[in-house]
Amino acid sequence: MEVDFGKYHHSTIEESRRIRAEAEALFSTRLLSLYSSDSRLRILDAGCGLGFMCYVAAKCFPQAEITGVDIFGHESLSDGTLIQANKNMEILGIHGRVSFLEHDLTKPLYPEGHYDLAISNLVFHNIGKKRFKAYGTVLDSLKSGGYFVIGDLFPHIGEELKFFRGRADIVSGTGEKKPSQWAYRIIVLKKA
Repeated sequence: MEVDFGKYHHSTIEESRRIRAEAEALFSTRLLSLYSSDSRLRILDAGCGLGFMCYVAAKCFPQAEITGVDIFGHESLSDGTLIQANKNMEILGIHGRVSFLEHDLTKPLYPEGHYDLAISNLVFHNIGKKRFKAYGTVLDSLKSGGYFVIGDLFPHIGEELKFFRGRADIVSGTGEKKPSQWAYRIIVLKKA
């Protein structure tokens, strides 16, 4: 059996694979600059889809416990099912360390202050203004001093930065002085 992380909307299978390869390299570098690879972390993958970022986190942190949260089945990822996400983790041999939770991130996630690290890639731009509630949910789920590493398209980066500054320290990723609309960037936040 082969792992199937699906296809991003507005892209081909090949483009989706290329995007994932680039994201894996960028995220791995950022994650391993925050924690050592032997850290025993609790990690939240916010908007996990079919588990690609769960896989990246598991590779970076072999002793971590990872929870992937998603509503599953959103149009932004074709065939995004919980069944396929679990199959992927089984094929990759990490199903013992990765669990999934079907949950809407615009609603509170309990227990709060549970995770050391939250990650997300190409999720929040899909949920419009509700993304601010979802950002809040993710930040609330972190322990004090925990990190949120978010890779996304930020068409209204000024709004995001204002929100983030009110809730966390921005460690890196604010980008250019005049950011282009829809620019992909990775932002690292640290919860106070």
